[in-house]
Amino acid sequence: MSIVNKYRKSLDQQWCLRIKTRHPDGDNYDGVITQIKSGFIILREEENFEFDGVIVLPKRFIKGIRDGKYEACCNEILRENGSKRKCGSPGWLNDCETIADVIAELKKRDIWPGVETIYNDMAETAFYIGPITKTTNEHFCLRCYDAAGKWEKEYRLKYEDVFRIEFGSKYCKHFNGYMRRQDHA
Repeated sequence: MSIVNKYRKSLDQQWCLRIKTRHPDGDNYDGVITQIKSGFIILREEENFEFDGVIVLPKRFIKGIRDGKYEACCNEILRENGSKRKCGSPGWLNDCETIADVIAELKKRDIWPGVETIYNDMAETAFYIGPITKTTNEHFCLRCYDAAGKWEKEYRLKYEDVFRIEFGSKYCKHFNGYMRRQDHA
């Protein structure tokens, strides 16, 4: 089955798959594809047999999909525990056709995403989290904080370097909630 057909299977059947990526560390993501766009997919991430956040993955970083006995078992558990009913993604993503559209909508809705970029010829990555402060046609700016809960500077990120966008996860919700209550200075 082609990768496009596996995307469609996941979307049509709410079928959990493993997405294999070209990440320098070989990262994989498990979940149900909730939307397929020309340049990216939207994945409702599955962890520990529950759905957590939403991940936007550009197709150019996807190298394959695993859909075997492990995914079949996971899907049975998701169906049995009732999680399948909770695997949708926000409706506003329907109108997003580019990564820039997704970023603009996140900014408009004051949703603080986690954004991972890949640079140096796909050899290095960086993860940023915080509020989006500015968008243009080529880049966007994020006012970030570090893993110790300290505000850093505003970073300018190019859309073309975005490996993934994450929002709505427990990690983002809890850490962003904490940082929203801290002084932005």
